[in-house]
Amino acid sequence: MVDETPPGRIRIWYVSGQRLCNFRCAYCVSVNDYAKSNIADWSDEDRSRFEKVVDWIADRPFRVGVRLATLGEPFASRPFLSKAAGLSTRPNIDFVELLTNGSLLKRRLEQLDREGDIRKISLWVTYHPTEIPLARFIANARFAQERYGCFVVVNGLLFPDNEQQVVDLGRAAEDAGLRFNLDLGYDPLTPHGVHTELGAMVPVLREQAENGIDRAIRLGAHPELLDLNMAAMRDLRGQMCSAGHDYFYIGIRGDVYRCSRYQALDKDRIGNVLDEGFELRPAGEPWTACGAGFGCGNKEDFLHLRRRRPTAGPPPPSLGWVERDASAAAGRARRGGVPGALTHAAPAGPSTEETH
Repeated sequence: MVDETPPGRIRIWYVSGQRLCNFRCAYCVSVNDYAKSNIADWSDEDRSRFEKVVDWIADRPFRVGVRLATLGEPFASRPFLSKAAGLSTRPNIDFVELLTNGSLLKRRLEQLDREGDIRKISLWVTYHPTEIPLARFIANARFAQERYGCFVVVNGLLFPDNEQQVVDLGRAAEDAGLRFNLDLGYDPLTPHGVHTELGAMVPVLREQAENGIDRAIRLGAHPELLDLNMAAMRDLRGQMCSAGHDYFYIGIRGDVYRCSRYQALDKDRIGNVLDEGFELRPAGEPWTACGAGFGCGNKEDFLHLRRRRPTAGPPPPSLGWVERDASAAAGRARRGGVPGALTHAAPAGPSTEETH
């Protein structure tokens, strides 16, 4: 029986050790010991862990929405898709969100439809302009949304030299009827210890000609959530957060933390889902003080800070998407906002194990 009572609905961000990717993006955040590969997919140990962690999630007695992330491209790995499909069939699973470059959607979505409940599949589709033509990228994302009914978000990354590509992507997404999100591009080589130095971590913030925050907002980033992102990276002292109550992070080896920032700091590890008898026990209080100090750059984490103003209606089937206030969007449109920029969410940053 599935527990429907609060905090009976839990969101989990799980990063697996799947590494194979068909792209070669220079700014990929999958680096160091768990860098993506254009040749290798899994180690036997990582694949075994992945299968066990997914089975553990599937067996929870409460409702779960999961962002099932990888180090590479999930649609390049049929074993990964098979487990994701199986997870989507479980009655306690609200949604399974996959982070993808979108290049293989037309070829591989059929597997998810055949083996799983594709109505529960959400896709966070990030555009990498050096690797795929825009027209093909948009066509693939639209195919997923229209042919299979997937919840699709088209995601753009803002760097100092790609403003026109961001504008083109936003317009194309709007023309195709796709949700569009704008993220700040991060420097994958920035160590966690300097996350307060935002110019070191976020290249657009190093610019002198125009303030990087102003530029991001001009191109459609959500002002309130962008402010939340910057504040979470600078100083978390005294901030209340629901992580550990209704949201958890699971790393490659199965270790559980309240969020990815705690994982990066190896702070207050809750346990490991692969340990016999491990039970996830959410904090009794819905809000607890964050002890990370600073450096919270992942949207999956900082969207659980109490200072974020909640949106009306049920939560979306995504750990990254936030619906934009309709009246604010309409006002922006009347002021001549960037096409496709009316429903952007806040930028996300890398954890030590994140991809895309």
